[in-house]
Amino acid sequence: MKKYFIYVITVILSIYSCTSVKGSLNLSPVNVYLNFKLKNNDTIIVIENKLNNNYAIDFLKKSSSAAINNNTIESGVGIKPPLYKEEYWNIMNQKYRNKSTDDIWLKYKLWNQSDFKDVKIKFIKENVFPKPSVYNHYMTEKKRELSVFSFSEPIFYKNTEYVIFAKSETSTKKQFIEPNSIVIMKKENGKWILFKEIDDGNYY
Repeated sequence: MKKYFIYVITVILSIYSCTSVKGSLNLSPVNVYLNFKLKNNDTIIVIENKLNNNYAIDFLKKSSSAAINNNTIESGVGIKPPLYKEEYWNIMNQKYRNKSTDDIWLKYKLWNQSDFKDVKIKFIKENVFPKPSVYNHYMTEKKRELSVFSFSEPIFYKNTEYVIFAKSETSTKKQFIEPNSIVIMKKENGKWILFKEIDDGNYY
């Protein structure tokens, strides 16, 4: 009876462990990044629609081949060999490329509160988020400016040692929400840490 009890507990812990690891790998990188970015407990806005993985995949390849000279901005240069390899990129591209659409914003893949922990979020769809050309209540002086983020799903790279996702960061007053960077996280001692953020050189 005692051996059976130990066996049952072991199975339960094993299942729980696998579930936790899977959840951590799928959700934790974006969550870790947000917690790193946010220095206080303010509410933020997240665009519900996920960014297309294709943006991050193509961005990584483009930025990795950027020429480096005296005028090069560090944040505009991607990962270089030997970390960047065509073999790694091809595997990632084959597994994570969205073959159904190249649209930047996905209509039916949405973020929700269960994807985030310890962050106060107001979700809003991309098509109703105010654009700079439209004057709205966010633009009034009395309305507090909020940070706005959008993300693609995490894309694993080099045997899950790294994870990459597209990101846009703006505010309710600036309102430019097109993606403008990719974030690269690295797994160290079972935890995700920020490895590098690469931007496209456009500042809003």
